[in-house]
Amino acid sequence: MTNRTRLPLSAVCCLLLIALLSLSLSALSAQSMEGENEMMMEDEMMMEDEMMMEDEMMMEGEMMMPPPRICTHLVSHVAVYSDHEAISCSDVGEAGIGVMSVIEAGVVSAIDIWSPLGVDAEVCFSIAGPITLLDASTSPRAVSSPETYSRDNLTCLHLTVPGTVVLGTLPADEMMPEGDMMMEEEMMMEGEMAISDVMTLEDAIMTDEESMMEDEMMMEDEMMDPDPMLIADSMDSMVYLEDCHVTTQYNLNFRAEPAGEIIGIVAGGVTKAALARTPNWFKVEHGDAEGWITAHYIEGEGDCG
Repeated sequence: MTNRTRLPLSAVCCLLLIALLSLSLSALSAQSMEGENEMMMEDEMMMEDEMMMEDEMMMEGEMMMPPPRICTHLVSHVAVYSDHEAISCSDVGEAGIGVMSVIEAGVVSAIDIWSPLGVDAEVCFSIAGPITLLDASTSPRAVSSPETYSRDNLTCLHLTVPGTVVLGTLPADEMMPEGDMMMEEEMMMEGEMAISDVMTLEDAIMTDEESMMEDEMMMEDEMMDPDPMLIADSMDSMVYLEDCHVTTQYNLNFRAEPAGEIIGIVAGGVTKAALARTPNWFKVEHGDAEGWITAHYIEGEGDCG
């Protein structure tokens, strides 16, 4: 082969080598970029996962944080929690319950809860016992046994309607296990007083606290029947009304006539159109009946005489 032939072949070989090197570098560059892209995608996915985990932890933390406690004036074994500041609560006695089957079953305490903006609250008791709900969103009030759950050694329910939550007494055979009863009898025979914590979920209720609670319930009973003189106004003093609405401040007895027979209960915070009035009573329609409520614990609006 002559020198003229060798030179072009050498040039061709060099060009081929350069081309192969270029291809190899391109492939390596592409692989490197692909690897970098994969790493960036993995980093982004890890960041998204971490952010999602943080969001979930924050949500769980928010879910675990209970709403603030409200209505702190209630008896000590009742706690109400809600984010709604407009919710009102009051301790009521048997007059506020007004349902004989519930009263006869035994009552430890009864709490009225209502709000003009709707009710969304958690009601908890530190004393064990059956819980009954008198739903004030219906007329007459529907009586039910709401679903309850345990939280922090409390028995709680989620309340979404206005009404009266009643904590009843445990049946006698559930108040104390048989073994504890035998032990207490033995200790009493020895002249010692045993303290039982079966009836409570936190602290034992002392006798003086029970007396205080009974006094409070008696006071509430008087408030629920706020006209102790029960003045039976003459029907001759009745004046018919056309533009008057009355709002009850407490649970009020609904009577067939002024100071007459009790035929129902009008819940606190309820507004009724007044049909007529006497000096001490307003005539309203409640459910399917017309009757009378005291004029002393209402707020009137309009031409109420």
